[in-house]
Amino acid sequence: MKTSHISAIVLLFIILAGALAFANFNQPAVSAQGIAGFTLQTIPTPPVDDTSVIGSTDGILVMGIVIVLIIALPLLFRKKHK
Repeated sequence: MKTSHISAIVLLFIILAGALAFANFNQPAVSAQGIAGFTLQTIPTPPVDDTSVIGSTDGILVMGIVIVLIIALPLLFRKKHK
């Protein structure tokens, strides 16, 4: 009986995902009339500023390693119960 509950939940999620995807692609033409009064203004591209310095990603790499260790170490040292 447990599989029927799981399959019903999975089917519900599939239907929900399909409905959300359909609602995303099916946009009526009426929604475009709300922005008809606005005009687009183009602005020139700002000049290139040579004072910017490209940042280092070392901190992101270290944080990624720390997160992996926080997740992996408890799994590796977990005691197996009989």
